[in-house]
Amino acid sequence: MNIRLQGHDFVPLEKYQAYVHKIAKKFQFPVVDSYAVAAQTSRATTFKPQSTIVDESIGLSRYERVVRVGPIPAPRVQLFLQMIRAHNPIGVTMTVKEHEKADEDYRYIPDLMLKEKQTELKSLDDPAVRRNLGWE
Repeated sequence: MNIRLQGHDFVPLEKYQAYVHKIAKKFQFPVVDSYAVAAQTSRATTFKPQSTIVDESIGLSRYERVVRVGPIPAPRVQLFLQMIRAHNPIGVTMTVKEHEKADEDYRYIPDLMLKEKQTELKSLDDPAVRRNLGWE
């Protein structure tokens, strides 16, 4: 089970993740993993009244933390979720769902330079490219 916590304020989000982790341990649930996901940044723009001229532009970061809990007994899930929902701070959104393979892929940041070098290496297997480089 994944407990995904999202919010714009970093400090309450970190403290709430620690709280969820601690409560899961007190319930004797196995915490498989607890990790951060890269922040997503978006821009909020305000315009001057009755015009299309930009008045202000602000960058907003949305932080995300995930606490992954292992197999837990069904009768105790409801009490656990009620307890952490009751202490959910303002501005933090909580989502609870079953763990999927897509969640594991979402966790990691793709290395674009590495992928670029891999395609470059694959292109070196082409006989035309090897001839142009003078290798054959």
